[in-house]
Amino acid sequence: MIDLHNHSNFSPDSNATQNEIVEKAIEKNLLVIGISDHDDLDTSFPYSFRLRDPAGYLENLSLLKSNSPIKVLSGLEVGIGSSYNTPPDGEFDYFIYSVHSIPGINDLEIDNIWTLYLEESLEAIKGLTGPGFFGHIDFLRRYIKGHRELDNLALLDELLRKLAKSDIGIEINTSGWRAPYNEPTPQPWIIERYLRMGGRYITIGSDSHRACDVGSHVEKALSLLLDLGVREIFYCEKGTYMPLKIST
Repeated sequence: MIDLHNHSNFSPDSNATQNEIVEKAIEKNLLVIGISDHDDLDTSFPYSFRLRDPAGYLENLSLLKSNSPIKVLSGLEVGIGSSYNTPPDGEFDYFIYSVHSIPGINDLEIDNIWTLYLEESLEAIKGLTGPGFFGHIDFLRRYIKGHRELDNLALLDELLRKLAKSDIGIEINTSGWRAPYNEPTPQPWIIERYLRMGGRYITIGSDSHRACDVGSHVEKALSLLLDLGVREIFYCEKGTYMPLKIST
């Protein structure tokens, strides 16, 4: 139905063209496809990525919007942090706000890594308001030995409460179903807590870096949301939340 988190070759970590991503979305019968390449505002950590050719990025997306049979959206995955959280200007439909690093921390095996991640996330969202989506909460499980779960519930609830109050949504990032731990990011119990905090705006993203992964496990995410009592998901068009009813 919808996939708002896809990376093209305007990100240094993908070789997929925007056209290939849209073609795969059409093949998979998606209604809405969003391309959201990396633009990390903090370039001090080793794997930070800045958007290649922002003008060309938006220009090609504009052409795809005009010539595609499905809805194509221009997004950006903005890498935010405690010192950097102002999105760039441009004709973007939406932003995915992602915390990819913790200043001064390179060892993810330390006991309090989740506390540090959540503290950094809380600082990073200060002043931000929706529309937009906070990206892949608990994504550090990809890299922590044993895929240790997020363990500071007090800080997690504070983050989810502030996201909900600021009208910032969250994404169900389906890449976790392609990982060894075989669960979405965030886990279902975190999605439940976001809903209990008054959160409403949930979207789905595959976090694809290859065209073959576009739309992967979207149906699983929709089924999960139905099980949680959610009956609509959201995308953003020209900075406005737009609902899509989940069909049963």
